[in-house]
Amino acid sequence: MKKYPPFVYLIGLLFVVNLLWMNHSVSLWDEDEAAYAGFGMTMLETGDWVEPAYQWSVIHRKTPFHFWSVALSYKLFGINEFALRIPSVLAILLTCWFVFLLGRPLFGQKNAGRAAIILATSIQLPLMGKIALTDASLLLFQTIGVLSLLNYLYRPSWKWNASLWFAMAMGILVKGPPIILLIGGMWLLLAIFHPKRKHLIGTHPWVFGWLAIAPFAAWCYASYSQDVLLWEQAGKDIPFAEWWQEEDNGHKIHLLPFLWEWYVLRRIGGSVLGQSGFWGYHLVVLTVAFLTWLPFWFLTLKASFKSFFKPSDKVLILSVWLAIGWLFWEFMSSKLPSYSMGAQPALALLMALQIAELETQEEDSKMLNFGLALYAFIFSIVSIALPILGVYLLGDWTLVYLLPMSLVLLVLLIKVLKTRKNTEQLFQYTAIFGGLFMFLLWTCVSPVIEQSSIKSFDKIVATAYQESGENKAARLIFTGLDIKQQKISLLVYAEQQFGAYEEMHAPEAMQAFLENEAVVLVIGQDAIEPLQKAFQKAKIPFEAKKVLHRSTDHALQSHDFWVIGNVERID
Repeated sequence: MKKYPPFVYLIGLLFVVNLLWMNHSVSLWDEDEAAYAGFGMTMLETGDWVEPAYQWSVIHRKTPFHFWSVALSYKLFGINEFALRIPSVLAILLTCWFVFLLGRPLFGQKNAGRAAIILATSIQLPLMGKIALTDASLLLFQTIGVLSLLNYLYRPSWKWNASLWFAMAMGILVKGPPIILLIGGMWLLLAIFHPKRKHLIGTHPWVFGWLAIAPFAAWCYASYSQDVLLWEQAGKDIPFAEWWQEEDNGHKIHLLPFLWEWYVLRRIGGSVLGQSGFWGYHLVVLTVAFLTWLPFWFLTLKASFKSFFKPSDKVLILSVWLAIGWLFWEFMSSKLPSYSMGAQPALALLMALQIAELETQEEDSKMLNFGLALYAFIFSIVSIALPILGVYLLGDWTLVYLLPMSLVLLVLLIKVLKTRKNTEQLFQYTAIFGGLFMFLLWTCVSPVIEQSSIKSFDKIVATAYQESGENKAARLIFTGLDIKQQKISLLVYAEQQFGAYEEMHAPEAMQAFLENEAVVLVIGQDAIEPLQKAFQKAKIPFEAKKVLHRSTDHALQSHDFWVIGNVERID
C-alpha cells in the first residue's frame, strides 16, 4: 500500500469530518432540501418510486435518482436530517476521490492529488455535501464522465468508454440535460480542436448514447403509464393529450409535461422564479467557491484565459471543459450558483498545474502576491466582522461562538502569510486554513443560525408536540399561514412528529379545537386575530405560545406563529 504524507491524511480526515459534522443537528433548509426530504418520505410511505410528490413541492419535482437515494438512506438509517444528507456526503467524497483517481493518468499523481485537496478545502463543494440537493450527485457523474472521456482521448479503452456512458446514464437520471450539455459539448469541441480527435470515434455516441438514455426513457415510460391509468380512472371525459397538459397555479400538473416546460422551455427562453443574473455572474460564483484558494485564484484565471489562445496539450482539454462547464452558462438567461459547478474540477486541476509551475519559478509572482493580499484582507474583515455582526443582529450571546472562531482564523491567516515564500508550504497551509474555516463555519456559525428565528420550523413542531402533552395521536392543524409561512420543512417535521397534519380555515380550526379530542393549532398571521376573537367569544383563555420567525425571502421581516393545544381543557 502506497504511503502518503501525514498532511494528506490530515486533510482527508478534516474533509470527512466537515462533511459529516453537525448534519444531525442542522434543521432542514427550505425550499429544495425540505422538498426532497418530503419526496423520499412519500416514496417510502406509498411505495411509488416513479412520481416524486409532496405538499407545496410541485416546482421542485425532478428526475428521480436523488430521491431514490434519499429514500434508500431513510430505509437504512431512519428518517432524519443525517440520513437525508448521506447521499450528498457520499457524492462529494467520491467526486474528490475520482478527481484524484481518474485525473492521475492525465495530469500526474501530484497534480491530481492537489486538485482533489483544493476541491475538498474550497467553499461551495463541501457545502453541497452538507445540503441534500441534486447538485452533488450530478457533479459526481459529470466528473466521472468528463475524466473518462479525456482518458479515452489519450488511451482508448473499453473501461473508459464504459465509465463514460455509465456516468452519462446516471447523470441524466439525476437532473436530465446538464450532463448531456457538458459531455456532449466537450465531445464536439474536442472533435474540432484536439489533435487526437480520431480517437473519439471509438466512443460510438450514436450507439452508446441511446443506451445511456435508456434508464431515463424507462422511467419516463413508467411515469407516462401511471398518467394514462389516472386518466382512465378519471373517466376519459377529455382527450388524453388535453388532460395531460392541464395546469394548476400556472404549472403543469402531470410530471413529464411539467419537467419539459419548467426545466427546458422556460430556461431556454428566459428564467424562472427571478433566477437570472448579469454576464459574469458565474465568475463571481466561482470566485466565492474558491475563496479559500484566493492566493492561487488569479494565477488560475490568467492561465484559463491565456490557454484559449495558446493552449498546451493538457491545458487545452481543461480549457474545453471550462468553455462548456462555465462560459456556456454565462450566456444563459437563467442563472443559479449550481449551474457552473461542473467546471470546478477543471479549475482545481488547472490551479494544481499553476502551483506546479510556480514551484519552478525563482522570481516572485505578482498575481500570487495580489491574491495573497486580497485573501488576507477579505478573511481579516470576515474575522473582525463576524462577532460584531452577531452582537448587532442577535445579541451578546453569539460571542461565545463567534469570538473563538475569529481568533482561530486570525492565527491561521498569519501562519499562511508566513509561508508565502515557500510554494509547497503555502499550498499546505492554505488547504489547512480552508478545511478549518469550513469546520469553524459549521461549529460556530451554524449553531447561531439554528438558534435564531430564521430556522424555527422544527421548533414550531416541537412546541406543538409539547402542547399536545407529547401525544403523537393528537390532531395537528395548521390555520391561517401566510405565503411566507408556508414552508415545506414545517410539513416534513409535522409528519415526522405526528404522522399527519391538517390544514383548515380559522372557523373550522376553532370548531375542531372545541371538540373532545386532543387538538393542537399552529396559527399563522392570517388567522391570529380571528382566532383571538373566537376564543374570547367562547370565553376560553387564549394561552398560545408564540414562536418567533423571520422570513429569509421577505427581508427578515417577522412572520410569527402561535401554538395552542386543548389537552388541559379536555382533561
